[in-house]
Amino acid sequence: MPRAYWLGPNDHTLAVHVLLLQPSESEFNRVMAAVSDAGSSEYDMEILNRLYNTTAQILPHRGYALLTGEFRLKSHSDYLGNGVESFDPEKILQETKYLHFSDWPASKPWFRTSPRNIQLTQPVCDMDRETGRADCRARDIWLGLYEDFAARRRNVCGLDLEDKKSKTSLSQSWPTVQSSPEFRA
Repeated sequence: MPRAYWLGPNDHTLAVHVLLLQPSESEFNRVMAAVSDAGSSEYDMEILNRLYNTTAQILPHRGYALLTGEFRLKSHSDYLGNGVESFDPEKILQETKYLHFSDWPASKPWFRTSPRNIQLTQPVCDMDRETGRADCRARDIWLGLYEDFAARRRNVCGLDLEDKKSKTSLSQSWPTVQSSPEFRA
């Protein structure tokens, strides 16, 4: 399991979106008992951390645990592991093996979102210090990831995006859009 890097370097919480367990009946029963005993505000991350935080082998998060919300941040030192390296969104996406859609307050990608809410939640363009021009690569990649999800859901699963009433004003759902060729697998 990799660390939940977005919680900061001093937090040792494990991320649960990449997990390898050796199957056994006793371990299955242990996990199921923990799920049964979980409170209403406990989810997979809390449960698995309670069970494995001190015994799991740690995987490097870079390449194995990228959140889509990383493209919206101004500081990337928690993901990069240092404050010196520059965040190159194209390079980071290329080296990523597993991407987790996590962009609060933006919706999950299977919900339709109004164009206004996309504008409010999408990454802002940075100023390239060398050229003095706008660098919108993080924004374009982020939008492309959501567009690609919608296209794959439609083309592979035969499903359109869902409408959802949300708890926050920023998450209504994502529009049905065409996928950009550079984001196709």
